[in-house]
Amino acid sequence: MLALARVIRRILPSSSSCQTIRAAGATNIKKCLKRFNIPCIFRYAPSSHLPSINIVRSYSVQVNLEDLTVDYDYVKKATEKSSTLIIDVREPHEIVEHGKIPNSVNIPLGNVSPVLGTMTDKDFEEVYKRPKPAEDTEIIFYCMIGKRSGMAQQNAINLGFKNAKNYLGSFTDWAIKSQ
Repeated sequence: MLALARVIRRILPSSSSCQTIRAAGATNIKKCLKRFNIPCIFRYAPSSHLPSINIVRSYSVQVNLEDLTVDYDYVKKATEKSSTLIIDVREPHEIVEHGKIPNSVNIPLGNVSPVLGTMTDKDFEEVYKRPKPAEDTEIIFYCMIGKRSGMAQQNAINLGFKNAKNYLGSFTDWAIKSQ
């Protein structure tokens, strides 16, 4: 929508006769945002008379950080459950070098969205020897220290997976505690 305001600014000259039309364009953006219940704050910069839009994301339910992260003990128990999918988002050479958590599948970070989003159920099961997760399946992501797994978790949440979790300590924590 901000792009639309930029288009309006570029198309219409800044002469006083066009200021009304430019303002009308900004007003239409406001109406459009209100119509779709997108909360926003408009501020007008005195030099350009174009709105600066800050869109605020609102959630219907308060998200609890503890529900989104897991620890060593939780993951250890999850390795014994076939209903939980544990995904290692490291590159294959890292797994060869350092090892992996038992019963986990390797889907490198760059492939998480395509695999979970567009890969067919049949192809997923063929490649990973497990059923493709449903939107309510518990998925635990891990990497080496927890950063890439957090990005993978966010990708999964954006794809509609409601029970995606991040193992914050990831493989570094696993290796230390499982000795």
